[in-house]
Amino acid sequence: MNPLLIWTDGVCTDSRGFGGWAYVRLWNGEARGVAGGERQATTPRMELTAVLRALSDLADIPAPTPLTLHSDSAVLMVGAGQIGAWRTGGWTDAKGDPVPEQDLWRQIAAITQARPVTFVRVSPTPSDKRPEGFVAAWSDFAREKCKASGAFTWAIPKPNMAKFPTA
Repeated sequence: MNPLLIWTDGVCTDSRGFGGWAYVRLWNGEARGVAGGERQATTPRMELTAVLRALSDLADIPAPTPLTLHSDSAVLMVGAGQIGAWRTGGWTDAKGDPVPEQDLWRQIAAITQARPVTFVRVSPTPSDKRPEGFVAAWSDFAREKCKASGAFTWAIPKPNMAKFPTA
């Protein structure tokens, strides 16, 4: 069975500014992606939003399909390893504080419990010739579009997806 490969990225202008997120998924040779933007965002929130949106876009993928998600997010990589402890610990961290972005983490936890995901960390300075660079460019575009026109979600157009670097 062909694996499903996903790349995600999230970005924000400052601690509570304009944010953008994007994901692209590749399965059976077909790529599709979505980008979006939010105001009053944070970088961790945009990174996790990209992941949640990608994991919510699996209705057409058979359940046993192996799934690998690529991200440059340290927050995601650390958090993905803590989900079980957070769930059993009442969604508090080791210090007893509430887990940040808990609303997103709870949804990610529910999806990954039902459908295992392999998380792979990619370079935080991606080349535009690699998949993570393509996705990073779209999250940057989403952030800029959000500045101009507010929150949105938009499918990445097919002509752009034809440029997605698959290797």
